[in-house]
Amino acid sequence: MAATGDWVPNVTREAMRRLVAHADKVGLPNTDECTLRAFFMAAAHDLLGMPRPRFETEWSRYGFDLIVNTGALATVIEFKYYMQRRTFGLGDEFLRFKGGPGPKNEGEFYACVNKLRTDVPPGVADRRLILVYVREANGRSRYSFDQSYGGLAVGGDLTDVQPLAVGPLEGRVLRPRWLES
Repeated sequence: MAATGDWVPNVTREAMRRLVAHADKVGLPNTDECTLRAFFMAAAHDLLGMPRPRFETEWSRYGFDLIVNTGALATVIEFKYYMQRRTFGLGDEFLRFKGGPGPKNEGEFYACVNKLRTDVPPGVADRRLILVYVREANGRSRYSFDQSYGGLAVGGDLTDVQPLAVGPLEGRVLRPRWLES
């Protein structure tokens, strides 16, 4: 099993840095998983050099978020971007919170880990899950993103966990343990 995705943590850190700079203009609540993926591709383009990486979003019949080809090696990447945000009405009145931490997001996260463990087609050299969440959460909730994901460690379904932090964002670059075909 080739560790071809060793570049992913550096590119992720740069993507997070770019996202935070962008959020200074538009507000962090106005960023999402697609924003992170776009900044990730731009950072990979800038940092990986030649030959330039080739990207395809929503790749394969399984709908993986991204495949990055660097020469003859392919890395499949899934993104999870979690943030609790307030929603407001037209009169700027508070409506509700959206996207908060809890069992639904945890279930989606672990389903994604399992997808990377079992559903990646042969010929893909590496697979990664990039998890980014905002450290702050609604203090009234009994859940937090850090409780859900801060303790992720090598073992079981994960062979590598690399923590990252940029500004208000906490991140993890994960390599799932996969079943050999």
